[in-house]
Amino acid sequence: LENDAFSDKSERDNVEESENETQENSRKTNESESDQSEIHGEASPGGKGTTYIEQVYEEFGETGESSQTETVSEENKSLMWILLKQLRPGMDLSRVVLPTFILEPRSFLNKLSDYYYHADLLSQAVLEDDPYSRMKQVLRWYLSGFYKKPKGIKKPYNPILGETFRCCWFHPQTNSHTFYIAEQVSHHPPVSAFHVSNRKDGFCITGSILARSKFYGNSLSALLDGKAKLTFLTRGEDYIITMPYAHCKGLLYGTMTMELGGKVTIDCEKTNHRAELEFKLKPFFGGSASINQISGKIKSGEEVLASLSGHWDGEVHINELKTGSTEVFWNPTSEVRRQRL
Repeated sequence: LENDAFSDKSERDNVEESENETQENSRKTNESESDQSEIHGEASPGGKGTTYIEQVYEEFGETGESSQTETVSEENKSLMWILLKQLRPGMDLSRVVLPTFILEPRSFLNKLSDYYYHADLLSQAVLEDDPYSRMKQVLRWYLSGFYKKPKGIKKPYNPILGETFRCCWFHPQTNSHTFYIAEQVSHHPPVSAFHVSNRKDGFCITGSILARSKFYGNSLSALLDGKAKLTFLTRGEDYIITMPYAHCKGLLYGTMTMELGGKVTIDCEKTNHRAELEFKLKPFFGGSASINQISGKIKSGEEVLASLSGHWDGEVHINELKTGSTEVFWNPTSEVRRQRL
């Protein structure tokens, strides 16, 4: 913990030690928890700080419904039935061991780091003079964390108590680093704490999440209780952020499908600006266009400044109410994906 941006000195140390490894690469890098850095001959100078290993390949699911559906074999459905028939509707699944075919081969602590592929948007937000422009840029960063999806319906592994995950991203535009560290601080209930920092660019994020799952017969919901606090250090502004829930249906019959749902907020008390978003589940008779829909608004006090609509894994439009203009607010095109840190 002491070497990952918890102080100005620790960040300078980390930047000096990792700059040679990451200067020419803007991809996410993560720490080896099992001394893999020594195998690759990349031990840090003098044995100080954290050694980060470049992650050269990442798998992305397709946009839309195709990457959120999965046809489960009869054998695996039998396994699910044996497991789920022991449960009662409304029961918490945090203590239930799930079959491996629905698990993503990485930890939930790693999964949480997906929201920082475009942390450079926060670097830009700090520089905006207008509080409304800062809120829009924060919201744009928030939406950028959802387009990375695994192929099929996958749940990350539950971290064990005391497990940690560290990674960092290099910002070529500002020659800075964003550091991320997460730790599983409680097992029952399962609580994950995280800290993100880029002091050179003037922002940090802290938060904790209690992961819960509820069973409803042929479906279940994964709830992320907790909040994150984004701080712009030079402005003294805090943005309190909440998360949507994931809903999976078709566990026992039908096609297994995953969606995001719920209402979330990004609230800055100092500037009195607030963003509200609703992640919408697909209606029963809805077509392909109703998949992954999102809507929302940005407010200053009680005044609505703009409305938003679109798809959380695709194009989102903003309508500026004062001018009546509508434009693309966020769209994770192939070019945007190539620009991720």
